[in-house]
Parts: sequence; structure tokens; C-alpha cells
Amino acid sequence: MSEPRRPIEDFPAHPDGDPAADLAHAVRERRAALGLSVEELAERTKLTVHQVRAIESGHAAPTLPLLTALAGALRTAFTA
Repeated sequence: MSEPRRPIEDFPAHPDGDPAADLAHAVRERRAALGLSVEELAERTKLTVHQVRAIESGHAAPTLPLLTALAGALRTAFTA
């Protein structure tokens, strides 16, 4: 006889915490350290200002394309 299934609420959203919140904190900190505005980061990542604000407020899922765009834009203050 198999074990009964556990309800989905019994599983944590992510074992290491909230990746969207961690991403939000890291992006805000790095952008501030580089002296970039939200508008400048949006331009560098080819995202909208609304999307950057959503990332920085923890309302964006960290996907590989998003992380790649952010990593490229936040690597240095001037990449051109």
C-alpha cells in the first residue's frame, strides 16, 4: 500500500527561501553600487522600467534569460 499524497501546502515554495526576493535584493544593491538609475538599467537590459521595478520589488521569477540580461548589464558600470 502506498503512502497518502501530501497536500501541496506541505511543500516549501523553495528550499533555500524566496529566489525572487533574493534576486530583487541583489539587483537593487548592484544597481545602486554602480550608480545606475532604474531607467538606465532598463535600457541596458532591453527591459521596460516597469519590468525592472517588478524585478526589484520581488515580483519577477528569476529565469535564465532574465538572469543573463541582468548579469550582462550589471557586470560593470560601462560595458559599451
